[in-house]
Amino acid sequence: MAHDHVCELQPWLRGRDLSGLLVPSTDEFLSEFAPPSQRRLRWATGFRGSTGLAIILRDAAALFLDGRYRLQAEVETEGAAIAIEPATLEARRIWLRRFLSPGARLALDPWLHSQPDVAQWQSLAAELGFNLQMLDENPIDALWGPSRPAEYRPKIVDYPVRFSGETYQVRCARVTEHLRRSGLHALLVADPEDVSWLLNVRAAVEAHWTPAGEWHIVPSCTTRALVRKDGRVTWFVDEDRLSKNVLARGQGPVVVQSSDRLTRALSEAAQQGLVGANLQRTPFALTAILRESARDDDAVARLRWHKHPAELEGARRAHIIDAAAVVRFAAWLARTVPEHAVSEFEAAQKLESLRAEHADYRGPSMPLMSASGPSGAQPHYVPPQEGSRVLNDHAIYWMDSGGHYPGGTTDNTLTIALGTPKPRHVLAHTLVLKAYVALARARFPSGTPAFRLDTIARQQLWNEGLDYDHGTGHGVGNYLNIHEGPVIRAEVRPISAYPLEPGMIITNEPGYYVDRDFGVRIESHMIVVPSRYSNFLEFDTISRLPIDPRLVDLERLSPTERHWLGEYHRTVLRDIEPLLDVQSAAWLRTFVQPFIEY
Repeated sequence: MAHDHVCELQPWLRGRDLSGLLVPSTDEFLSEFAPPSQRRLRWATGFRGSTGLAIILRDAAALFLDGRYRLQAEVETEGAAIAIEPATLEARRIWLRRFLSPGARLALDPWLHSQPDVAQWQSLAAELGFNLQMLDENPIDALWGPSRPAEYRPKIVDYPVRFSGETYQVRCARVTEHLRRSGLHALLVADPEDVSWLLNVRAAVEAHWTPAGEWHIVPSCTTRALVRKDGRVTWFVDEDRLSKNVLARGQGPVVVQSSDRLTRALSEAAQQGLVGANLQRTPFALTAILRESARDDDAVARLRWHKHPAELEGARRAHIIDAAAVVRFAAWLARTVPEHAVSEFEAAQKLESLRAEHADYRGPSMPLMSASGPSGAQPHYVPPQEGSRVLNDHAIYWMDSGGHYPGGTTDNTLTIALGTPKPRHVLAHTLVLKAYVALARARFPSGTPAFRLDTIARQQLWNEGLDYDHGTGHGVGNYLNIHEGPVIRAEVRPISAYPLEPGMIITNEPGYYVDRDFGVRIESHMIVVPSRYSNFLEFDTISRLPIDPRLVDLERLSPTERHWLGEYHRTVLRDIEPLLDVQSAAWLRTFVQPFIEY
């Protein structure tokens, strides 16, 4: 039974002569993973996933979600009068035309939507004949009441240069030079991930460490900054949030002002010249201040996607440390599951405890997605503390998880057989493995847009009439968000049309899912590196998780694929075995032997 609050919002709408309310999953920083006090979509609908949008009308409601979350939402909203619809513009259009009358008033919070998002809603309003109403206050904040989690105001700490690779003064100077070249008077840095990268700061560990079974919090500092072409940088942050190591490092070009000074500073900057802002990551409430002075500019994000050599070295080290914990976990599963029942949630807790044994572990980079059998058909399944499946009941299990470490962030998926797999399991996993190896081995011309690589992996499943309903890869942050650009997926968008370039870290994560039956996914991180051929690029896989040979039909692999897998698993043994206890090391040697011997 769903625990939604739609029935509380609908009387509020009637009392204010509004026809409906938009409830996105974002917060005032347009975060992909909002902190608990900002998860209004979850409060309103009962849906526990990270990303989505609800439209709540006086007499109807719908959740618009991508394919990763359809099955999950059906379970979590069971018994509630909430329709589940695809996260497409056409699906919104059809649903609104059915339920919203011409002249209706649809309300939105301008802090929770970007300028391009509002423009899309304005276009829909003009097409369908309804009106958009900008809210001064969000009704959910008042209706939530005393059960609402405490406000998220993390302490902000310094991120050392040995992990970032360059000082914040150097990074600010690079952005200032960009402003001079582009003719902008100033640049609003509204995305906390961009601010964190630019100023070499992060949220304190205790603020973003989350337990198993819960969605994570990105360790960015929830603040904004304004960079001017004369080199001045204003950081809008309440000083009581700054730790001693930030205050002690010196200001350089950075001047600290309280967060309530931002709107005035923006208005003044707009009067002096053009102001850049990443419009996809800036709330409409702020871009509306700039009006015609605003220019779309995502220069900081694009600089952030290119990792400094120190960041690449940190990522390599993080993956070795993290893989050792995951291998110990897999060896524990192999010993434990035959002896007694282990739930999905208990397995997630075990892996979290193993990671936490390393002194450099700084908490999960994502929720632990521990999925057995039918749960695995939900690509972003996070097990609940109560009522999760028992691993012993199904042969197929996967764990998608990751950790933060000084200098690097991981996000990998291990799929293993905990029983005797059926032929359909082996076929699906083998095809996913072929897709994975195809992308890992890909060589492509410099300047190739990211979306063009999607079919290199997907073709292996298409050959058998199979597919998966999510992207194939995404950029990864350095002790920040596991999701950044560019993105390898079929849809042609700015973030997927951007070319892959040396120094970027990209995931490789094909999968296959059968509704209410099982799912398989293989995921690792790769660095984009120059090829030995002039003007070509390729990938260097830096993850170190083994692949389960019991789920692979070796006869379906080409000699080239078998060779790649043999070399990869020799590298896994070389890097991981020295970090393991005797029992786990013996398990790993036996586990990977079929690939090395074949």
